[in-house]
Amino acid sequence: MKAMIFAAGFGKRLLPLTQTIPKPLVKIQNKPALDWIIQQLQHYRINEAIINVHYLADQIIHHLKQYQPGFKLTVSYEETILGTGGGLFKTADYWDEEDFYLCNSDILCTADLNNFFSFHTNQRATVTLAVNNEISHSMLLIDEAKNLVGIRQDKADKLVVHPKGKIEAVGFCGLHVINSKIFRYFGHPAEFSIIDEYLKLITKGIKIKTWEIGDVYWIDIGSKEGLENANKHFPGF
Repeated sequence: MKAMIFAAGFGKRLLPLTQTIPKPLVKIQNKPALDWIIQQLQHYRINEAIINVHYLADQIIHHLKQYQPGFKLTVSYEETILGTGGGLFKTADYWDEEDFYLCNSDILCTADLNNFFSFHTNQRATVTLAVNNEISHSMLLIDEAKNLVGIRQDKADKLVVHPKGKIEAVGFCGLHVINSKIFRYFGHPAEFSIIDEYLKLITKGIKIKTWEIGDVYWIDIGSKEGLENANKHFPGF
């Protein structure tokens, strides 16, 4: 399996730290966040990945040169930042006809990815999203069958397809497993936000499932509070 790492963002919530350091290179327990992500990929025998870059891209590209043969990294440079939807769409020619893993460089999660991958395969989904119980201003709406059916933003629910049974709001963990046939269905161009693109896809009958990560460590280090938490409590991989 191949992977994609989102690493193009500006890291505005971490200013002034990210005025001179791109968010993927911010250190967690004396190691850049990006290195933790790559270590996790290798733990799950993922040895090939594409990474999108934009803000302070030269620093990230220079840092990536340290990796030895055995982990293959391809850079997708975005002259204009494309967002998560556009950034993924730009990589369409990179993928084989198989599933791939997509993650953020600012999310640390100790969930068992093998279980995640197996769930996706067994469900025969086009996309599976990892979810938890974190409450935020933007949450996913899912039905009793764990299908994505809509979104909750600022406590307002927007259903885009008819749910199977009751609905609930869940937090999105920033982890995806995706079948490469998804590119057949994307808009041209894709939405700036990958979640907005997913909401379009489910109206076309595309199957997007969710998988609960359970009681494991998860943190978004893109905020000052999250960065402080990770430096104190992240258990490592």
